[in-house]
Amino acid sequence: MSWTLTQEDLDHMPAQQQRIRHFALARHLLELPDPPADWPKCKAQLTAGLSLAADAGFTSRPAVTLFLEALHYVPNALEHPVVQGYMASGALEQFRAERMLEWAKERTQHKESVDELQ
Repeated sequence: MSWTLTQEDLDHMPAQQQRIRHFALARHLLELPDPPADWPKCKAQLTAGLSLAADAGFTSRPAVTLFLEALHYVPNALEHPVVQGYMASGALEQFRAERMLEWAKERTQHKESVDELQ
């Protein structure tokens, strides 16, 4: 048994692949500590994060995933001079995303430690 894809099927494939990537990123956000409370909040966080990722030049799924995770921990991370330095460094996107996530996790841990002391 064989079958053939129609042009309509082929035309729908990129959109379907994009939806699959979006749902994979949403699932990643939902697996993080303190995830978005519901789908509208998750979708809003995902949409905003993807827009910022595109503006920052992130195109690969692994780098975008790390970028979104960093923004999850520190939503205004792109305003911090250290992160701005990473973004302007000209390094590969994966390296920039890894450094940004590392910075965001350290910042979050530091904030939690300070909160515990008070």
